[in-house]
Amino acid sequence: MREVLSQLLVRSAAEDPDFVVLSGDHGYALFDALRRERPAQFINVGVAEQAMVGTAAGLARVGFKPVVYGLAAFVPVRVLEQIKLDVCFSHLPVIFLGDGAGLVYSTLGASHQCAEDLACLRPLPGIRIYSPCDAPELAACYQEARASGAPCYIRIGKSDRPPVHERPLADTAPHFVRRPSDAEHCLIAHGSMVEPCARIAAELGLACLSVPRLKPFDASLFASLRSFRQAVVVEEHSAVGGLASAIMDASVRPENAVALPRLRALSLDEKFSKLCGSYQFALSEHGLDDARLKSRIHDLVRA
Repeated sequence: MREVLSQLLVRSAAEDPDFVVLSGDHGYALFDALRRERPAQFINVGVAEQAMVGTAAGLARVGFKPVVYGLAAFVPVRVLEQIKLDVCFSHLPVIFLGDGAGLVYSTLGASHQCAEDLACLRPLPGIRIYSPCDAPELAACYQEARASGAPCYIRIGKSDRPPVHERPLADTAPHFVRRPSDAEHCLIAHGSMVEPCARIAAELGLACLSVPRLKPFDASLFASLRSFRQAVVVEEHSAVGGLASAIMDASVRPENAVALPRLRALSLDEKFSKLCGSYQFALSEHGLDDARLKSRIHDLVRA
């Protein structure tokens, strides 16, 4: 995904002289091509994330199209107030890229892990939230964000997972990556959990639904679930405020008023990592490593 993201940034800079990328003194390999080909459209703000968001808001006010990059633990979590008041309050077209969401930075401990970014951002008025699982979803999310003219957050999790899609996507609507005609159970995932869920679904004869855009919530998801007896949401995020919460919140709104199938959620536990290790080790502390995830899903759908 990072290579595709680099290409998208370079292309946007070449096509639009008002496009500019701001980084908080990291992500250099990602920006090598941009700095080489369009150096005037890249700004290293330094270790000053709050000021970086304020700078992006000021640039947006005078006609620039800023993209703000940071680790998800810092962008958006550290700069939540600035996103709320500097960007969302005035509905400015700033795109935030939160890299390393979830437990990707497993060896750096709790300070760099991020299980709460979606929960922090979802209540903010006017912001759009995306969580792509691979390069085709990332491209669709990025293009939609650029066209929206709204504040946007693109959550980037484990970016070296194998791709799920073989061809470009037309939009960011919820879509099945696997749907056997006789499946009674459906896995629902976003971001880094789509690929393992697609594999597990293939092994257990389940359907698998990917949700690249979490906000605005797409109520067509409810129609997709009508034929299933049970749906299991799997996400590398806290149980509070993520996709499972978004589904439940939307289901009780008067304009939707839908009856859901039995809904289960497998997410990050309410605890901090106490040990350092590989990505799979960090997931294992929450029962979401590949082996344990398959076992837990098997138990849920066979119960």
